[in-house]
Amino acid sequence: MDDSLLVKAFQEGDEFAFVSLYNRYREGVYSFCTKMLLDRELAADVLQETFLRVYENRHRLVKSESIRSWIYTIARNQCLNHLRRNKRTVPLTDDVKLRASMSNSPISQLEKSEQIALVNMFLMELKFEYREVIVLREYQNLSYNEIAAISRSTLSSVKSRLFKARRKLAEFILNAENEAKRRIESSANSDSAVRTSGDNHG
Repeated sequence: MDDSLLVKAFQEGDEFAFVSLYNRYREGVYSFCTKMLLDRELAADVLQETFLRVYENRHRLVKSESIRSWIYTIARNQCLNHLRRNKRTVPLTDDVKLRASMSNSPISQLEKSEQIALVNMFLMELKFEYREVIVLREYQNLSYNEIAAISRSTLSSVKSRLFKARRKLAEFILNAENEAKRRIESSANSDSAVRTSGDNHG
């Protein structure tokens, strides 16, 4: 059943239609909240809060609106409320930024899980308005128009923010890679110096 029929049934009091909408969008909304908050437990709470508000405000959804955009708008606002209320920040310590350098392997050979962890941490360094557009576009595959509706922005503003967010994220990652390579090279040079010293004394 497509969204429009589910929404109509839901607004008419069909509980099963609400369950269907929940099952259809919960994974995407949870993923969005997780990347916005970098906290799985909090993301799960926001997911529940989001669908509670969807249920309570079902009659406020107008026919011209996309149910997906509407749900993500509620989730986005709930994430923003939590961040403002808790003044939640996730500082990137040198240890986190340079986690790659803990291994003697090149950056390109890092395990995928470690790369994902680094990218997730760097996402939290972005301003909220940059983070939301890159998460909605790159991870949720939403259209520019949907993102504009969710973030209450113009289409040109969304495209501009997305460009800046991608550039900033690339800078974070490049700086971490360069620093990791520098540490690996420094460690290799130190090992070489130790071996040379040992050979000379031998």
